[in-house]
Amino acid sequence: MTRNTSHAPTMFERCVVTHEEHLEIGRRYLQAFGINRGVGALVEDMNEGRLPWEKAQGVLTHMHYLVIEHITRRVGYTRFRAVCRDPEYITLQTDSLCGVLQRHGPFAQERYARAVEGFAWSSLRLWHLVAHDLGGRHVYEPTPEVAALLRQAPPENPWKMPRLPVPSLLMLVPPEADLSLTLKGSPSRRVTEIYVVEASPPKHQWSVWVHAPIDERIAESVYLELPFTLDGDFEEGLAQAHDLFQDGSPDIDGWRQSVRWFAAAIRAVVEGEAQLEEYIHHTQEGKSERRTLIGTSDGLH
Repeated sequence: MTRNTSHAPTMFERCVVTHEEHLEIGRRYLQAFGINRGVGALVEDMNEGRLPWEKAQGVLTHMHYLVIEHITRRVGYTRFRAVCRDPEYITLQTDSLCGVLQRHGPFAQERYARAVEGFAWSSLRLWHLVAHDLGGRHVYEPTPEVAALLRQAPPENPWKMPRLPVPSLLMLVPPEADLSLTLKGSPSRRVTEIYVVEASPPKHQWSVWVHAPIDERIAESVYLELPFTLDGDFEEGLAQAHDLFQDGSPDIDGWRQSVRWFAAAIRAVVEGEAQLEEYIHHTQEGKSERRTLIGTSDGLH
């Protein structure tokens, strides 16, 4: 069935679906020539008039995403660290920082460190989008009633050996969930999307991106990993959760509530306590996307 929803375009729609024409062109170049020669061949075709200038510029704008995707297809999409250790990723990072040096000249170590961190943040965000794509584009949407219920009365019993229903998914967060991220000294920002990727044993873990937009260009975000032991439960994994860019827990308020709410919603799905209904969502570009609505049932009150 088709439903009308009031959700704004997701990050995946804005960053991937909207630009699929440019991404597909870039994929063909990378598949045919590899990363280094592919970029050179694209620029040559642009300069020689074989590829329209505006179209080529659109492809080059998304080259960071395309390289992350290219590497991820080879090393797998469930572990970001596998991407980071890849020689082509290391080369991409080096080239990016060299580009910063060429544009701005030598700068202080502190600014260099910020450039390194910025590249890593961008890479991780893009990896989550790639993982969502390669993992099947699974989108789950709790109804407002379910969202409020799980926020007000989360499950009491521990969830042993947590598992996602699929290796990678996006959870839409209705306002009724009442979730927000608050960076110290800044206003609270409402959480609208949670992306989660699961890596299977021997190192069972969740990679989580909690997204809270500020405006159309910037957002508060937290990226973390939850490691699970073979016979552990969700709360143990949450207690060991660590920020991917800092030692220890993320330095932002609201992330625990967001991850707990997500786990409660997905647990209801996995354990059959929620009523699921698939429907077709139409993007602003006129493309169709299958989503799974999470509703109440006898097992979820």
